[in-house]
Amino acid sequence: MASDLSGIVESSFPTGALVPKAETGVLNFLQKYPDYDGRDVTIAIFDSGVDPRATGLETLCDGKTLKVIERFDCSGCGDVDMSKKLTPDEKGNFKGLSGRTLKLSPELIALNTDKDGAVRVGLKSFNDLVPAKVRDNIVAQAKLKSWDKPHKTATANASRKIVEFEAQNPGEASKLPWDKKIVKENLDFELEMLNSYEKLYNDIKTSFDCVLFPTDNGWLTIIDTTEQGDLEKALRIGEYSKTHETKNVDDFLSVSVNVHDDGNVLEVVGMCSPHGTHVASIASGNHSSRDIDGVAPNAKIVSLTIGDGRLGSMETGTALIRGIMKVMDLCREGRRIDVINMSYGEHSNWSNSGRIGELMNEVVNKYGVVWVASAGNHGPALSTVGTPPDISQPSLIGVGAYVSPQMMEAEYAMREKLPGNVYTWTSRDPCIDGGQGVTVCAPGGAITSVPQFTMSKSQLMNGTSMAAPHVAGAVALLISGLKQQNIAYSPYSIKRAISVTATKLGYVDPYAQGHGLLNVEKAFEHLVEHRQSKDNMMRFSVRVGASQDKGIHLREGVQRKFVDFNVNIEPVFFNDKEADPKDKFNFNVRLNLIPSQSWVQCGSFLDLSYGVRSIVVRIDPTSLQPGVHSAVVKAYDTDCVQKGPLFEIPITVVQPHVLENVQSTPVFEPTTQRADKSVEFQPNTIQRDFILVPDKATWAVLRLRLTDPNRGNDIGKFFLHTNQLLPHQSCRKLETMKIIGVNSEFEATATFPVKANKILELCIAKYWSNHGQSHLKYSLEFRGVAAQNPNAYVMHAGRGIHPLEVGVLVAEEIQPLLQLKNAAVVLKPSEAKISPLSATRDVIPEGRQIYQSLLVYNLNVAKAAEVALYAPLFNDLLYESEFESQMWMLFDVNKSLIATGDAHSHNFYTKLEKGEYTVRLQVRHEKRDLLEKIAEANLIAAYKLPNMLALDFYDSYNQCIVSGRKFTSAKVRETNKMLYIAPIAQDRITKANLPAQCAWLSGNLVFPKDEAGRRIALHPFTYVLNPAEKKAASNGAANGGSSNNASPAAAAAVNANAAKPKAQATPQGATNTANSAGGDADTLQKEVPANASGGAPSSPQKGKTSADDYAESLRDFQCSHIAKCELEKAEKIYNEVVAAHPKHLPAHLQFIQNIESTELKTQLPLAFVAAHQKRSSEGDDGSVDKQRDDNSQKQRSALERIVKLADIVIKETDADALLSYYGLKNDTRPDATKIKTNMDKQKNNLIEALSKKGIAVAKLCVLENNLKEHLAELNDIYTEIIKFVDANDSKAIQFAMWHAYAHDHYGRMYKYVSKMIEDKRTRDHFEELAAINGALGYEHTKAVIDRMTVTAFPNSFRLF
Repeated sequence: MASDLSGIVESSFPTGALVPKAETGVLNFLQKYPDYDGRDVTIAIFDSGVDPRATGLETLCDGKTLKVIERFDCSGCGDVDMSKKLTPDEKGNFKGLSGRTLKLSPELIALNTDKDGAVRVGLKSFNDLVPAKVRDNIVAQAKLKSWDKPHKTATANASRKIVEFEAQNPGEASKLPWDKKIVKENLDFELEMLNSYEKLYNDIKTSFDCVLFPTDNGWLTIIDTTEQGDLEKALRIGEYSKTHETKNVDDFLSVSVNVHDDGNVLEVVGMCSPHGTHVASIASGNHSSRDIDGVAPNAKIVSLTIGDGRLGSMETGTALIRGIMKVMDLCREGRRIDVINMSYGEHSNWSNSGRIGELMNEVVNKYGVVWVASAGNHGPALSTVGTPPDISQPSLIGVGAYVSPQMMEAEYAMREKLPGNVYTWTSRDPCIDGGQGVTVCAPGGAITSVPQFTMSKSQLMNGTSMAAPHVAGAVALLISGLKQQNIAYSPYSIKRAISVTATKLGYVDPYAQGHGLLNVEKAFEHLVEHRQSKDNMMRFSVRVGASQDKGIHLREGVQRKFVDFNVNIEPVFFNDKEADPKDKFNFNVRLNLIPSQSWVQCGSFLDLSYGVRSIVVRIDPTSLQPGVHSAVVKAYDTDCVQKGPLFEIPITVVQPHVLENVQSTPVFEPTTQRADKSVEFQPNTIQRDFILVPDKATWAVLRLRLTDPNRGNDIGKFFLHTNQLLPHQSCRKLETMKIIGVNSEFEATATFPVKANKILELCIAKYWSNHGQSHLKYSLEFRGVAAQNPNAYVMHAGRGIHPLEVGVLVAEEIQPLLQLKNAAVVLKPSEAKISPLSATRDVIPEGRQIYQSLLVYNLNVAKAAEVALYAPLFNDLLYESEFESQMWMLFDVNKSLIATGDAHSHNFYTKLEKGEYTVRLQVRHEKRDLLEKIAEANLIAAYKLPNMLALDFYDSYNQCIVSGRKFTSAKVRETNKMLYIAPIAQDRITKANLPAQCAWLSGNLVFPKDEAGRRIALHPFTYVLNPAEKKAASNGAANGGSSNNASPAAAAAVNANAAKPKAQATPQGATNTANSAGGDADTLQKEVPANASGGAPSSPQKGKTSADDYAESLRDFQCSHIAKCELEKAEKIYNEVVAAHPKHLPAHLQFIQNIESTELKTQLPLAFVAAHQKRSSEGDDGSVDKQRDDNSQKQRSALERIVKLADIVIKETDADALLSYYGLKNDTRPDATKIKTNMDKQKNNLIEALSKKGIAVAKLCVLENNLKEHLAELNDIYTEIIKFVDANDSKAIQFAMWHAYAHDHYGRMYKYVSKMIEDKRTRDHFEELAAINGALGYEHTKAVIDRMTVTAFPNSFRLF
C-alpha cells in the first residue's frame, strides 16, 4: 500500500509560499546578495505589539543577538500611576493599593537602592492588555482550575438543604410561620447567591498590586500575581531596555515593562491583538528553515504599540504621536530607525491637513525614515485608500495586496490555481483629493508566527496589513545593501526606485496595484545605478489648486467642458531647514512633462530651480465615454531620462451615465454585446458603472441573476460595493458593502440608500477565489421619496407645527413613520485645566513640550440606561484633526473605569446603572493657545430611549392643531404632498422619563410603504426640545403636572391653593427626611382638626400664635444641628429641646445619629465582629490593654445610650394606633391627607428607633459574647418592624442584616447587602460580601469577590 501511495502523495509541501518571497524577487535578491539580509537595519512596527518570544522573533541570524531591541506601549493602556511612595516596616511589610499587606523578602530589601528604602506602589488592571478572545481563554482556564469543582459542590449542597427543609416543612412557603419563612428565605438566597456568582464569573476583572524600586541594574518591577501579598513568589521583571525580559503573568499573557518620569509611571506592555507579531514575522522573521523566514530575517525590530486595549485595538492620536516621538528620539540617540511599518489606519474626511499627518511627514522629511503603510482593505470601489498613506504629502509608501497562484495553493488550499491578481477587497486609488495612495502591491497573505497567547505556532492572516510588512522588509534589504556599499539614499530615492522598477500587471486592476508588483532586484539595481543622482536627496512637492490637493480628481456631475488646473511644483531637499544653502542655490533641473492621455494637456518643458513653479494642466473630458478614466503627467529629467520620472501628477476623471427618461422609473442597465444583456465575469473580474443619481432619488434596488444555462443551484460569489463621495466626508459615509450569492434559479436583490445628484459608483466583482466563469445580468432601479423643504429633518418644539413638503421621484406609495430613539444631554465642563505632560515622554525633539487640556464633566444617570458619549468638536476626526488626541474615560463614583472612547465613539453605547459618573476628556497639542480655545467644549451624552416616541402625521394644518384625523398612507405622484407634525404633548414627554436637561431627541423618519425602502431610506431626524423650565420651590404646577391639560381657570385654582400656608400644627423639621422626618407624633395627631375641610383658611390655624410658630421654628432649627455638632454641644442642644418639647421624638433620633457618627464607626455585622476580635487579640502590653478596655467601655456606653434613646421613641409611639390606621382600606375624612402625612412620620420614627435599638443590642451582645442568648429580644424587634415594612426596606435593612447574622442566615445577609449595593456601591459592602462567603466556607467565591473589590475601588482615576 505504501509503495502505491508514494506515487500519489506529494512528498514535499510548498513551504516557500507560506511567507511568499519569490513573487517580488526577494529570494533571488538574497541568493545574489546573502549579506544584504537586513543586517544593520532596524524596522519599527507601529501596530498592536510584537511578542519577542514568538517563533522567529527571538534572535537575529547569528542565534544570539536579540531581535526585538525595544518594546513600548505608546497608547497609555499599560500605564500605572506609581507616584505613591511607602517605606516598609522593619519586617518588609507595607500596604498595597489593593488593601492587601505586601511583604518584601530580605533578598528584595537588599536589592532596593532607594536612599530611604522606600518603594513605589500602584495597581493595574490586566483586563485590557490582551485581546478579548485571549481574556476569555484566561478566564475559562482559571474557572476550570479553581472554580468549577468547589462551586458545583457548593451549589449541590445548597440545593440539598432546600430539599431537606421542604421535606421537613411541607406545604406552601407563604403559609409558613415567620421564623420558618426566614429559614426558607435564607436557604433560597444562598442558592441564588451561588447562581449569581456563576453568571458573573466571566465578567470579573483582575487587578494586581505593582511595586517598583530602583536597583543597581535599573528599576525592578514586582507584580503580585499571587494576590496573596508574598512578593517573594510574585512576578519580578526589569526594564526591557536594560534586561530585555519578557515574563508570563499566566499561561497566556506575557508582559515587559518600561519606567518613565523618574519612577512615577510604570508602563506594562502587553498586546491588544496577534496582528503586530504576525506583521513583524513577515517583515523580519528568522527561522531555522529559510523557506518560512520573513523578508529581511537579519533586521532588528522595535515594537511600538499604537493599538489601545481600552478601545479594543484601535489606534489613538496619543499613541501615534508617542510612537513618532520615540522614533525621533532613537534616531537622535544614534540608534537609527530605518523603516517604519504601519499596518493600521482609518478613513479620513479630508487628507490635506491634520496634526498626525504633519508629524508623519516630519519623520520622513527630517529624520529620513522610510514609512510604509497598508493601503487598506476597503475595495473594490475607487477612492477607498485609507489614512495613512493618504496624508497631506505623498511621503509614505502605500501598499496594495496581491495573491499569487503559489499562495492560493499553499495558504488557501484552493482546488485549482488561478492567475495571480490583487485581492478583491484591497483598497483602490485615487485618494479623494486625486493623489496616488497605492505605490506598489505585494503579497497580502502569509502563514507565520503569532504571539504565544494564541496557543498557536502560526496563523493565516491576509490583508494589506500583510502586504505592507513585505514591502517594509524589502526596503530593509535595499537599505542593508546600500549601507554596506556606502551609498547615500533618502526615503525619496527609495520610493522612486520601487515605483519606477515595479512590474506593471496589465491584466490587473490598475487602481489596486499602484505602479505594479514590487521588484526588489530591479529596485536595488536602480538605486546603485543612479547613486550619484543629484535628486536622490530631494522630493518634489506637487500641489493642485487652492485646496493643495495631491492630484486632479473630477467626479462632480457630467463633464461637458475643459477645466484648467494650476499645479504648483516645488523641489525640497531632505531636512530642508538644515540643508546647505549652496546646494539650494546651485540646484537646477530641466524637465520634460509628458501626459499619458490625449485629453490631458500641459507644457512640454519646465526649467526648475529651488523654488515654486506653477504650471497649468488642462483636462478636456468632453470626448470621454461614461466610466472612469485615468492619466498621469510624468516629469523626466532631460539629462537622465532612463532614471524614470522624478514626480507625477495623477489625474482621474469620472464621466457618469445619465438616465434620461424621467417619466418612468429610472433603471440603469450595463452596456453589453451579449444578446441576453449579461456581463461575463471571471474570478476577480470587476465591473464598475458610474451613474448620476436622478434628482429626488433616495434609494436604489439592484437585481442580479446568472444567465448561464444548466447552472442550477451553482452559486456565484459576488462582491457588491457602492459608493458616493460627499464633500469633506470619508468614503465610508455613504456606501454599501456585501457579498451576494447569485444563481440562475432566483433573482437576487440588494437595496441601498443613495443621494440625489451625486455620482454613484456601482462596483460588482466576482470574488477572487470563486472559480469558474459566470454571466451576470443585472439592473439598478432608482426610487425616491423625501421632504423637499429646507431644514425638513430638524424640528423645533418651540416653533409649533412642523411642515414637510414630500416629493417623489416617480409615483410612490408613502406611509410615513417617525420614531425618536435617542435623547441627547449636553454636558458642560465642570473643570478645564491645561498642564504640560511628561517632560521625558511627551516632548517632540527638540524641546517641543506637549500640553494637555483635561476637561471634566459630571453625568447623572437617574435610572439604568444605555448611553453613548462623544465630543462634537472632535468626534469622527483622528488623522485629520488639528488636535492629536480626544480620548475620554468614564468613571463611576468610586473612580472605577467603566468605558473609554476616542475618535468614533458616538455609535458605541454602554449600559450604565443608576448613579453619578465622571467623564474625563483629554485633548493634547504642543500649542497651549490652541488648547485654551476649547476650554468650553461640550460633551454629548446620548441615551437610548427604553420606548421609542412615535409622532403622528396629518395632511391638514387644522387637523394637526386639533389632533384630529391622522394621515396614514397615500400615493404621491408629480405634485408634492404636504404633511404636518405636531409638537409632542407635555404629558408624553413626562411619561417618556427623559434624562434631566435633555436638549433634543433623535431618530429616523421613513416615507416609503415599500418594505425594502423602509429599511434603507432612513432620514436622520432631530427634535429640539424647549428649554427645561426652572421649578419653583412652592408651586406644584411648575413641574408640569396637574396644570398641563387643565383650563386656565383650573390652573389658576391649583396655583392659588398651592400658595396657601400648610394647616398642620408642626412643620417638618430640617432633619434627615429619609429616616427622621416628622414631629411629635402624639401632638401632631391631636392638633390636626377633626373637622378640617378641603378649603383651608388663608390665615394661620386658629389657636396658634406667633410665639408658637417661633418656638417650633427654633426647635426644628436646633434639631437640625443635633446630628451635626460635636457630642458635648449636641447633648446640650438635645437637653434644651427635650426640656422645652418633651414629646418631640425626632430630637432623640437626631441625638442617636450624633452618637453613631462620633462614638461608633458604622460597620456591617461581620466587619464589626472582625474588628472586635482583632482588638481582643492585640498585644499583651499593659498600656495597650488599658486603652483597649477604655475604648470598649466607651463603645458599650454609647450603645447602651442608643438603646435608651430608642426606647423613649418606641414607648411614646402608639404602634397599635398606627397599625389600626394602616389597616384602613379607605380614609374618607376631609383631612385624610394630613393625617396620612403625620402617620407616615410616626411610622418612620418608630421603624428608625426599632432599627437603631436592634443594631445597638446586637453589637452589645457581640461585645459581651452572648448574642445567642438575646435572640428572642432581636426577634421581637424584627417582628415589630416587619409589621410595617419589608425587611429589605431602606429604613430597616441595616437591622435586618444584624438579625440575619444573629441567626447565622448568611443567605439573607447576602440578599440585604446586594440590595445595599444596588443603591450605593461601597467597598464596605463588597468586603462584607466576601466575609459572608468566608463564613459559609466558600473560599473560591470569597477570592472572586476580593478580586472584584480591588478592581471596583481604585484609589485614583486611571491615567490617560
